[in-house]
Formats: sequence, C-alpha cells, structure tokens
Amino acid sequence: MNYLAGFTLLLIAILVMVAQLKKHVPNPEELILGNWTEKAWQYEKVSNPNELHRKHSVDTMAQSVKDQLGKHLIIHSAETWHFNSHGKLLLRGADTVKMVNWKVKGRGHILELEYANQVIEHYNITELTSTRLVLNFDSDIQVKGIAKLTFDNLDRVTQIQQ
Repeated sequence: MNYLAGFTLLLIAILVMVAQLKKHVPNPEELILGNWTEKAWQYEKVSNPNELHRKHSVDTMAQSVKDQLGKHLIIHSAETWHFNSHGKLLLRGADTVKMVNWKVKGRGHILELEYANQVIEHYNITELTSTRLVLNFDSDIQVKGIAKLTFDNLDRVTQIQQ
C-alpha cells in the first residue's frame, strides 16, 4: 500500500511540474502578434546547374527568382506584416495593402493564410521568437527547392534599440 501511495504522490508531483513548465512556454499565437518586417528571402536548395556558381552556404534569392516565385504566391510583395489577435493579417507592400485571415495550425508549426477569394497558403514556421520569424514554403515551379522568408519583429527591435 505504501508503494501505491508513494507512486501516486510522485505522479501528482510530476504532473504539477509539467503544468508549471507549460505556463512558461510561449504560445505561437501570442508570439506572432505585432509588426514584422521582411528581412530576407533565401533559397535553400538550388537544382539549376547554372545557379550553382553563385550558391553560398545560404543563397540569397535574386530578384528574378523572387518574381518567378511571386507569380505563384499572393504575398510576395509584402514588406511588412501586421498580425493582430483577431486572426487578421495586414500585408503592406510598396504599393499594396491587403487584409487576410491567419491562424496557426498543427502543433504551432503551420501558418495558414486565407484570402478573400478563398485562396489558402500554408507556410512552415521554422523559427519563432520574440524578435525573429522564419517561414518556409515549398516551390514546385522551375526553381525547385525551399524558399525561406525571414522577418524581424519591428515592435521588439524598436524596444531593444531604445
């Protein structure tokens, strides 16, 4: 009987510790809120032999590649993304402003964007901290590979600089 009581107490203690730790783990839906500015587009895999001479450890996308990918992505020209807590995302480009719906899916690793015309895009969230957001998407067009979009959180970068 003592073993059963000891085991029960140990199990309760472990569950309490796990619950306390979960309180301190940042929630992706909360971390992503705010203003993010596009810092870089990078191409992580080059399958075109003509491009190999310019590939470094991480190849920054040429504007022509970005434009080609942009034909298949609605948001390619967005330089600033503002996520609000009501599931709305404001995309601001040089000459455009768009409002789309957003949600984090899966185990917090998929960002889903839904446009007014019912077009849905999915991005893998590969990094999300209070100051940095990295999104990946697969490209199945001529420039096969994975493109990486990196963003800085404008709200938190401004706080750090002050």
